[in-house]
Amino acid sequence: MHFSTLVSGASLLALTTASTLSSRQDTSAETVVYWGQNANENADLSAYCSSTAGIDVIILAFLYEFGNGIDIPSGVIGEECYISTTGEPQLCDDVASAIATCQAAGVTVLLSLGGATSSYSLQSQAEAESIGQYLWESYGNSGNTTVPRPFGNVFVNGWDFDIEVNGGSSQYYQYMISTLRSNFASDPNNTYYITGAPQCPLPEPNMSIIIGNSTFDKLWVQWYNNNNGLDNIPYESCSLGFNGNAPFNYLEWVDFLATTPSANAKLYIGAPASTLASNGNSAGAIYYITPDEMATLVSETEGNSTFGGVMLWSAGYSDSNVVNGCTYAQEVHSILTKGTVC
Repeated sequence: MHFSTLVSGASLLALTTASTLSSRQDTSAETVVYWGQNANENADLSAYCSSTAGIDVIILAFLYEFGNGIDIPSGVIGEECYISTTGEPQLCDDVASAIATCQAAGVTVLLSLGGATSSYSLQSQAEAESIGQYLWESYGNSGNTTVPRPFGNVFVNGWDFDIEVNGGSSQYYQYMISTLRSNFASDPNNTYYITGAPQCPLPEPNMSIIIGNSTFDKLWVQWYNNNNGLDNIPYESCSLGFNGNAPFNYLEWVDFLATTPSANAKLYIGAPASTLASNGNSAGAIYYITPDEMATLVSETEGNSTFGGVMLWSAGYSDSNVVNGCTYAQEVHSILTKGTVC
């Protein structure tokens, strides 16, 4: 993914126009967007949770500093909300209020760790477990009033792992995830999720070990920025399958997940929401596909029982990409629910 802290498988079938795509019978597929790392997005998170926004899951990005002796993850979420390495929040009340508004509207809100920065790395099982427990106490419905809670009484619906650097510490994330999961049963009235955003090459360069040793509920694979296989061997080239020669290796991911604790995870198509979204400049246009092309890709993929929907990076880029009066997220929602673009 293109990170900033507000400083900024199968061969495709012949293309089919969106107007001829059949309507979906299964409307459970979700439109997922990341929010919090794009200066052009709406600063009011709740704007993305209206009945017309077309968004089912919002991922708050990112807590990007943790490990290496830091047991309290830190980061910036949105334009103002800063969470320090002591856990103390600054200017996070509006985000907390918006989370509650979104959840009341039926939108799932997740908190993401990681991103394309080198400020995180785990050094031991004990450190991973400590961070996992802290994440539950501070962001879950833990009832704990002795630790800083950046969103107050508001709690998130789960935790997302966008691990794009590992520093040799991939083997420890399973303990963070298992610690989080060990707390879920203490709040039986709410459902929590563990999700991840691996890149599409297999073996995945940063998350293969994590996925191989952990149970994820949803995985939104980044089918972009990898047309050249991360420019090194042994990582394969992969993409959404429309621009260049890199294949859409969805079925390879299905086969890989079947061998892991995440065999029951839903698999999402991860895509940039505009020509600039993948890396912030025009060269990233090669990774973008149009709404009509997305409709074709969904039509060819949704029959797989693992299919969960589409993830977009990110909300702000979707807002800037309006086609036929619809943002890219609204286009995706229409594709998933009606089988056609707007």
